[in-house]
Formats: sequence, structure tokens, C-alpha cells
Amino acid sequence: MGFLQIAGICIALFLWTRALVKFRNNKIPLSEFIIWTSVWGGLIFLAVLPGTVTFFASLLGIGRGVDVAIYFSIILLFYMVFLLFSKLDKQKEDITRLVRAMAIEKKKK
Repeated sequence: MGFLQIAGICIALFLWTRALVKFRNNKIPLSEFIIWTSVWGGLIFLAVLPGTVTFFASLLGIGRGVDVAIYFSIILLFYMVFLLFSKLDKQKEDITRLVRAMAIEKKKK
């Protein structure tokens, strides 16, 4: 096992434990914890068995396994940006409702 494989496994385990701590402290829901467990578990799987990436690349008609990993990473990043924008929009709506309620309450006094 090479240095990058060991480093990948260590980083994935560290980040998974961070997700576990957040889940236990009720800072992330179960669905988000499952997503992070899948991501970091997938990274560990690919670090232990790097040949599987090349196998999936050949199934998809892509030349190199590294290209599949990059494509998947970009798709995952776009999804995460989408989730962040969705949460930001909800937060804006919540703040607007709160400010309106505070303004009405202040006007009543």
C-alpha cells in the first residue's frame, strides 16, 4: 500500500469521525450523516482497491480511472453547492419572517 492510499484512508477516517461527532451532537440529520458515511467509505474502498476505478472507467467508456474520480468529484461538488444554496435561501426566508414579526411587534408597542 502506497503513501497516497494510506493518507487517503487516514483523511477519510478523520473526516468520518468529524461527521459522527456532529451527528451525535445533533448538528446534522441522519440523512446527511449517511451521505457523508457513503462518501468517506467510498474513498476508503477506492484507496484499498484502486483497480475498481479503472474497472468502472472501462464500463463507462472512459479511458482512465482518474478521469472517473474527477468527474464524480465534480458532480458531488455541484450537488453540495446546490444544497448550500438551498439552505441559504431557506435561511433568508426565515430571517425575513423574523424581521417582519419583530417589526409588527415593535409597532404594536
